[in-house]
Parts: sequence; C-alpha cells; structure tokens
Amino acid sequence: MKIADFNGKFQQSGGGTTAPVAGEKPSVPAGKTNTYKVEPPHSFKLKMAMAETRENLQIQREEGGAKVEDNRVKAQSEFTVADVTSALETYVATLREDTAVKIALTSHSPKVQGFVITLEVDNDFLLSKVTDIHPYLLSFLAKRLNNGFITLNVQVYMEPENGEEKRRLFTAKDKFDHFVQINPAVSELKALFGLEIE
Repeated sequence: MKIADFNGKFQQSGGGTTAPVAGEKPSVPAGKTNTYKVEPPHSFKLKMAMAETRENLQIQREEGGAKVEDNRVKAQSEFTVADVTSALETYVATLREDTAVKIALTSHSPKVQGFVITLEVDNDFLLSKVTDIHPYLLSFLAKRLNNGFITLNVQVYMEPENGEEKRRLFTAKDKFDHFVQINPAVSELKALFGLEIE
C-alpha cells in the first residue's frame, strides 16, 4: 500500500518544513541564522566546575585568604590522676540529662599510665554510652590537660582479686540467683514455701 505524496518524510501542515530525522540537524527557515547549540555532556560540565574551583582555591592560597585553622593540642604536659578526675568532673558538669554517662564517668577513679588514661565502667550498657561520646571526651581531656598525645581507653570494671568481672545486683532475680550460688538451700526453701520473686 502506497500513500500518495509521501516520500519518506513527514511534512508539517502549513509551513512546508520537514521534521528533523534522527542524526540530522534541524532545518533553519530562510533568513534566520542557525542558533543550534550543542550542550556538553554532564561529566564535562562537572570537570569544568572542578577545574574552576581548583583555580579559585589556588588564587585564594596565593593571596593568603585560605588559612586553615589547626585546633589540635600539640603540648605534652604531664598530668596526674587528680588532674584527670578534676577534668572528668568538669566534663560531667557540662552534661545536661545523660545520667548514665555521669554515672559511668564518676563510678571509678581513672587509671593513668604515662599519657594513657583508662576509664572503667560497670557494665556493657555504660561502656556503649561512653564509647558514643569517646571523641568528644578525648578532645575535652586533651584541651583541659594540655596534652594532645593522650590515649583514652574504656573498659568494663574487673575485680582485682580474681580477675572476674564484678557483677552488680540490680533486680530481685539477680539477688536471688546470687544467694542460690552462695547457699543452694535458698532455692529449696523457695520451692517448699511456694515463694515468688518479684
């Protein structure tokens, strides 16, 4: 089937101009200049923007406008356990409502060996709380103690006698289990009298 007056290109009604075919540039009516502009690909635009930023940064450096401020403490002042305890008390005073961190930082006195500070906490929950604020606490201690070479370690408290972790008894069940370990007859008494643990 053949369509009359069809030569493979669609014609627009009225104007007589043809629609561009893929790969061709659009035709320009007579008397007008071609304002067809090829856009560079996005990756090329990104490269141009990065080069421009690099040039601006280089100009700022040459003019002395880009001065990077170094806030690190470079001193190596000596400090004692009393100094660390005082710094921790000051840090705890700046905390608003985080009582778990306050308890963790004040429960045990810190251990100091050279520039290494070791803080001990009672359980894994408090360990995770102090680990969350570790960078802030380390920065605070470095400024307060005027020593940028401090290493801050946080660990769960261990009993010094036998090396076992000190267990805190918080709930009634914890206390009951502790008494059963000391004296198994407590468990028999509980069963005999039908007692419940709250």
